[in-house]
Amino acid sequence: MELVVGEQIVYQGRPSARVSIGYFIRWGILAIIPAVVATYLWAHGDPTLVSVVDWWCVSLVWIGLVIVGNAMRRRTMRYTVTTHRVMVRQGIARRTEHSTAIARIQNITVRQSLWQRMLGIGDIQFDTSGVDLTDANFAFTGIAHPRQIADRLRYAPHDAGADLWGERPRV
Repeated sequence: MELVVGEQIVYQGRPSARVSIGYFIRWGILAIIPAVVATYLWAHGDPTLVSVVDWWCVSLVWIGLVIVGNAMRRRTMRYTVTTHRVMVRQGIARRTEHSTAIARIQNITVRQSLWQRMLGIGDIQFDTSGVDLTDANFAFTGIAHPRQIADRLRYAPHDAGADLWGERPRV
């Protein structure tokens, strides 16, 4: 990401590792099912297509793919807020960068489910003015300490006392 003259980074981050807990629970359970079923059938004397050890190897490989896939997904997503724009960048080979000017942002909403609140993570939704609904909204998902980051983005000073949105502070 190249900055224009006078532009400064206010926030830069990635989804928190804690956002992966639910993902690992869901996919980890699915990955272990073949081995558990094969072990159950073997214990009751029922035949399986391949040995129980092979089923456990399949499950372990699947768990490894889940871990690597999640790490790649989180590492290739970057959230950036500068004094001029907000950006979401993701991907390695096929990269997508979505950005909007700070002046277009109308609202910042912090969303946290009960699970997210317990983990200290949440989503920051930016509502922007725009004709196309796909361009009008975007979010930073799975961010650690979302309220503090949203407050920092709302009130970060720049340009000789103006806040992030270009308004003068009230005296």
